[in-house]
Amino acid sequence: MRQSPLFSNIQTGEAVYDDVDRATYKGITVKTCILLLVSVIIAAFIAFALPTILTNNPTTFYVTLGISSIVGFIAVMVGRLSERRAKYASMIYAVCEGLFLGSLSAIVESYVPGVVATAVFSTIVLFTVMLTLFATGIMRVGSKFRSICFGLTLGALAIIPLMFIFSMVIPDYGTYLNVMIGVEVFLVFYGVITLAFNFAEANAVVSMGASKDAEWSVALGLLVSIVYIYVEVLRLIALIAAKSDN
Repeated sequence: MRQSPLFSNIQTGEAVYDDVDRATYKGITVKTCILLLVSVIIAAFIAFALPTILTNNPTTFYVTLGISSIVGFIAVMVGRLSERRAKYASMIYAVCEGLFLGSLSAIVESYVPGVVATAVFSTIVLFTVMLTLFATGIMRVGSKFRSICFGLTLGALAIIPLMFIFSMVIPDYGTYLNVMIGVEVFLVFYGVITLAFNFAEANAVVSMGASKDAEWSVALGLLVSIVYIYVEVLRLIALIAAKSDN
């Protein structure tokens, strides 16, 4: 049977891997938790030390942050395309995202106290809801669902230049905030929907008997989606707070 292009890099276990070497849901869960833990620990350290870092050596910090963003992007590409390198690429991405998330969270928290805790809780709730919908079969990743998500992806990409245009053509700050809040709601919705593809990939990896290395690739995909949702929720809450103060 011909594999879907989405899973074309997954090696099935029909004649190669025994039960010990095959991917499992437990393995994917453990690896996802490991990556999340690495990101959270580094993010917490950076958030705590950020004032000192910016005071003592701001230039080096910003250069490091910029480089880590590029390295993190490359790590995602490598980890999603190569099972054998997925473990190392995933760890590199987790470290890079820890640097980014710690910095972003500390900065936003200084302007909107309590926003980080709210964003973390919201991300957990959204993830749990989507996992429940997928596990119970209420949400299925079929051809129609994929078509809808493809349209949402195009919309998300189109929003990037539109956000820049909005900032120039909308003179009223209150109106601009309303537009940006609407944009963020869409981006959060898009991020939540992508989780369904992550869950579908995990299901395919396990059911096809893929190697244990594939667990890291799936875990990386889940981490990318979780981080994206957290960042967008953080921005949405900050915009709503700014709207309330306006």
